[in-house]
Amino acid sequence: MKRYIWIILVILSTIPVCWNLMRPGFFSMQDDLQAFRVQQLDKCLEDFQIPCRWVPDAGYGYGYPQFNYYPPSVYYVGAIMHRLGLQYIDTVKILFVLGYVASALAMFVLIDSILGSWPAFVSSILYTYVPYKAVEVYVRGAMSEFWSLTFFPLILWAIYLLIKTDKYKYFIWFSVSLGLLLTTHNLMSLIFAPIAIFWTVFWLWKEKKKKWIEIFFSGLFGIGLAAFFTLPVIIETKFVHVESMLGGYFDYRAHFVSLYKLFISREWGYGSSGFPNELLNLSTGIVQWIVGLIAVALALINYKQSLAGFAGKANKKISVLTFLIFIFSLLTVFMIHMKSSFIWARLPVLWWLQFPWRFLSISIFLLSILGGFAIHFSKKYKYLLGGIIIISAFVLNISFFVPKDWLNITDKDKFGGISWQKQMTISIFDYLPIYATLPPINEAPSVPEIMDGKAEVSNYKKGSDFQTGNIKVLENATIRLPVFDFPGMKVTVNGKVISHYNNDCRGEEFCYGLISFKLPDGNHMVEVRLTNTPIRKIGNYITLTSIIILIWLSF
Repeated sequence: MKRYIWIILVILSTIPVCWNLMRPGFFSMQDDLQAFRVQQLDKCLEDFQIPCRWVPDAGYGYGYPQFNYYPPSVYYVGAIMHRLGLQYIDTVKILFVLGYVASALAMFVLIDSILGSWPAFVSSILYTYVPYKAVEVYVRGAMSEFWSLTFFPLILWAIYLLIKTDKYKYFIWFSVSLGLLLTTHNLMSLIFAPIAIFWTVFWLWKEKKKKWIEIFFSGLFGIGLAAFFTLPVIIETKFVHVESMLGGYFDYRAHFVSLYKLFISREWGYGSSGFPNELLNLSTGIVQWIVGLIAVALALINYKQSLAGFAGKANKKISVLTFLIFIFSLLTVFMIHMKSSFIWARLPVLWWLQFPWRFLSISIFLLSILGGFAIHFSKKYKYLLGGIIIISAFVLNISFFVPKDWLNITDKDKFGGISWQKQMTISIFDYLPIYATLPPINEAPSVPEIMDGKAEVSNYKKGSDFQTGNIKVLENATIRLPVFDFPGMKVTVNGKVISHYNNDCRGEEFCYGLISFKLPDGNHMVEVRLTNTPIRKIGNYITLTSIIILIWLSF
């Protein structure tokens, strides 16, 4: 009962940060594609395209391999919510609210399992009332990155208890949490990996247990759960344009953050990174870093007491863990500052992060853990210190959790008129199929184009990953479909697969790489559909196998 009371308190503590989302309408954000992604994935579910890879309306209506590259897990949840009767825009708001609640609970569960409920509650508050979490939702609208913050503590919690208790339910928890992180934000998975490895090594050392094999296979199953997504991302990136994601505004060199902005500044605005005249809070949180320093100071005192015999060995090792976590937090902050540019220059994989300040996700996570340790070491003053920390975090940061403006709209407004045109074309160069030279400048036609000859099109239908219809050819004709060519696309005519090409660019200012083919006289039932390439099949089979094995282990 005591544990449930604490959980309820954690949930209640998140209400102020998401209170502004609990009303009809929607709010503006920089990544204004969240509702659109949910809607497009819902169309995949409608057509039983599982896993969803291709969406029909992106790319100005020519279709896009959106979820072959963009992490899909959160949007599956949103699509299911919509199928339960919610508007798409409401699912987005609810997902943000749930993200605040879930990340706070995850942090509480992690610290509670190690230090107890009061330190865990303080850590959950620090993890919630931090400027970056306001930026993620109310400024950037970065749904996937925001949700990755939930799986950081869950992964460490599962690893800790798998080592500590030998209970295999934590084997499953680790696998599932890792799989969800990989399919929620693959770049966050990349920069979080060193933290998870360090955490594993520390607790194996502290508990003096040889659990390497269990940890390894649990992690392997987690990777297997995400294989349907991660394998195509790694192997098939060459089939889409990605140059726009690394150049111009998205060049990492324009987005390092000064020490003043990281530690002192309390500026607030809805601007963009890289523009000196625009306000954007990129702070670790004043309370968070001060509490981190307090944790290190108290850990040092505790460590000296342990050496003198006034504290137990367990506390000595917790002190060591505090020092190590603090060092890692300093390293993450260093990676955000210009002084780390020599590391970025030598590790091209980091360029995909685009913004060095994405390391703030790791920084605020580690500093929140240190907050729990500070409470643990403060002993008889833990309630006083905890109360001061909670009040300070709330007072200093609650004003940040507000949207720039509120729009009294519904789904009909969001997916209609000019707004719909914007949804189809935002970020249109990202993941554009490689056969297209540049993105289209006009919306895709509703039916195929007759490039030469004579033909009539009837009953033409566009699905999530297919198009089909009848074409009556009166005179040998060349047909160009309103869909990008992409590996796995197959054209069938009257049930038989035919060859197609993508270089008929007549009438186009830039070649779009659309699917084209020739048809002889007669009536033809035409269908084009995205099928799985070998690597997609392998990923699907690995994921399915991992799911079956984990279900079997759970029983």
